[in-house]
Amino acid sequence: MLSRRTLLAAFPGLALAANQKFVRSFFYLKSDSKLILTDFAFGSDRRGWAFGGTVDESRRVKGVQFSTTDGGQTWSQSELKFIPRSFFPLNDTSLWAVSEKGEIWFSAESGLQWKKLTSKENALRVHFIDNEHGFLVGHKKTFMRTEDGGKTWRHVPEAAQVTGNPETMTYRWVQFWNGKIGLASGGAEPPSRRSRLDLPDWMEPEMAAYKNSTPRAMVSLETQDGGATWKKSEVSGFGQVHRSVIGSDGIGLMLVKFDKSFAYGGELYAFYPRLNKKSERILRLKDLEFQDILYIPGDGAYLACTERLGSLPVPTKVKIRYSKDFQNWLDIPVDYRAVAQSIVLSATPSGKVFAALDQGTILVLK
Repeated sequence: MLSRRTLLAAFPGLALAANQKFVRSFFYLKSDSKLILTDFAFGSDRRGWAFGGTVDESRRVKGVQFSTTDGGQTWSQSELKFIPRSFFPLNDTSLWAVSEKGEIWFSAESGLQWKKLTSKENALRVHFIDNEHGFLVGHKKTFMRTEDGGKTWRHVPEAAQVTGNPETMTYRWVQFWNGKIGLASGGAEPPSRRSRLDLPDWMEPEMAAYKNSTPRAMVSLETQDGGATWKKSEVSGFGQVHRSVIGSDGIGLMLVKFDKSFAYGGELYAFYPRLNKKSERILRLKDLEFQDILYIPGDGAYLACTERLGSLPVPTKVKIRYSKDFQNWLDIPVDYRAVAQSIVLSATPSGKVFAALDQGTILVLK
């Protein structure tokens, strides 16, 4: 890995990270409960949300959301009627959330009020193109679409055509570029008994340390017509597709995670849905666990990682790397107190970068 000084001398464009650091924007500190953040995103330069749950000493869980109206300078907490797994902001007013029970919730008031629309047992995440048209992905080959804002859903037929046991096949991400080009990704995963937010991996070591010794299917479905039809692609590998993103320039990145027993902590691939160009692996590392990827066209890619310290599933130091060209990567300094097991990266439309840590911390790049 090239040194920071060498990179800055060779690539002046990397000066963005030269004097910047990820510092605390928010930290949850209460003696009688713990905050676990599960998802995080901005709907505009000023409005953003962090979703998760608080776990008290009796292991009771309450769903919570933290919202900002000043670009992340301050955060306000409010309780939810559900425990959130993920959420999607179409803009700074229209939000959809998926609960740990697969319930689909909607807010037309920036999260001030929520209404339950329906329930899909295997749902993990939704993505909306506009206020009416959206897609839902989840366990057991679940891939669905809606044309009424999430009130009713119907299956995407191509999803069931993917080979493999439906019991272990999960679609984890779906995302669109320009409303036409979209990608749904996932693959075969070992059965999991986890169902509650108060049982993260480090509280269930027998589940977190399963051996990743045999290759499994990794799957993607691509559309060029706004989701009317989908083309499948299947490969065999040792990892799991953890995140896929498509930038406004049509370039996509896919992050693959590996079990702690594997030699590598993750791999990163670039794909080009609007170009006649094959996908390519652009990074793989042994010393870091890959957690999330953020791509901002014209700026670059941010890769969030945690240190690999043996096989125990415990929070470790946060590392965030940056690249402008997908080839040369450098470390951005991070607050020394930042530790995590999972990280979610997000940015405002103007490019202000944040990282939400599952350990109740939000970082901002300054």
